[in-house]
Amino acid sequence: MSDVAELEEAVLKQIEIEEDYTEILKKGVYKLKQTKLLMLVPLFLFVLVSVHAAVANYNPGAIIMMWIVASFLLYMIYFFFMMIPSLGTDTKQNIFNADFRENIKQFLKIADHARTFHKNKVTFLEFFWNAYLVNTKPIVRGFAMLYITDLTCALILWASRIINFTTFLILTAQIVVILILYWRITKAVPGTPGFFTSIPLAETEDKKFSFKKLKVLGIIAFSMMFTALIMIGAMLIPGMTLSEYIGELPLVPSSYPVLVAATIILQFAVIRYLQGVDSRNLMTELNKTHLSVLKDDLLPRVKSATAENISDLKREFIVFTMNKLMVQEFFGRFPAYSLMPNFFIVLSPVVREILDEKGDEKSIKEGLRDIL
Repeated sequence: MSDVAELEEAVLKQIEIEEDYTEILKKGVYKLKQTKLLMLVPLFLFVLVSVHAAVANYNPGAIIMMWIVASFLLYMIYFFFMMIPSLGTDTKQNIFNADFRENIKQFLKIADHARTFHKNKVTFLEFFWNAYLVNTKPIVRGFAMLYITDLTCALILWASRIINFTTFLILTAQIVVILILYWRITKAVPGTPGFFTSIPLAETEDKKFSFKKLKVLGIIAFSMMFTALIMIGAMLIPGMTLSEYIGELPLVPSSYPVLVAATIILQFAVIRYLQGVDSRNLMTELNKTHLSVLKDDLLPRVKSATAENISDLKREFIVFTMNKLMVQEFFGRFPAYSLMPNFFIVLSPVVREILDEKGDEKSIKEGLRDIL
């Protein structure tokens, strides 16, 4: 089989995979409707436990106090929920398939593939960053609603003199930092500049000193520091904020384990449902784009390929298939659709040879522009 015929067959197979994913997304509408009805169970549990806490313990304020505790606990562990393999699913395109364990064993031999990663580091950096954006966007709405609710609860607790003004400010600052991060993620477009600045690095390529160049570099440096501070504040400090908050409460969360558990379950159910809705919408658009590129652009060029450009088309196809659309669900409910960087394909010596032939066309500076 010739190189052109082999690549054409690979493209056609990828089209079939994308069309299968289209059917999965269509089934998602029905599964999300069932999930919405299923959410009545955690809601009923939360109401039942809350009424008991308010009546039996004569402390209605415990519900508001524990709501904030539960939200921060959920924020710190939600990522691990996103990594749990699909359970009881009927789809073949889940996050962890039958080959996952073997792929991990091969991937751990990363030293053997250091050259490929070195020559294509910008490509891999872009894929990791784009996957982070695509998979984070669907959880923004749920967590934004949750923390706006938290802000209201914190204001009630401070007005009721249950927490002092310092603790209220710490809670508010932490919530604002998280909301800023999610707001910027919402505005960012995967694969394009503009996370915290859209200043192109092309303006700095002139090696001669100029105040314009210094100004641009200064903006970029400040933006990188601001990005780092926001990410650290949103991802690493919530535990400290939670500890400070609990220290000010007139009750101990461990005295209300059922209330905290019921609150976390309800919050998780709401965020997960919204993640399913938003991720399905986002993946539907990506799936349409993938099929359009494969059918209307790549396949025609492959069919008319020559010996001179077949190598470039192979690399383009390999880079394209690193975007793997997945689904994660629990017994056919609470589906979430995600984009996974499928770097396991570089385990193939043939693929590594194609990637190593030219490597990245962009420099690391140009690559950084896309994540600022």
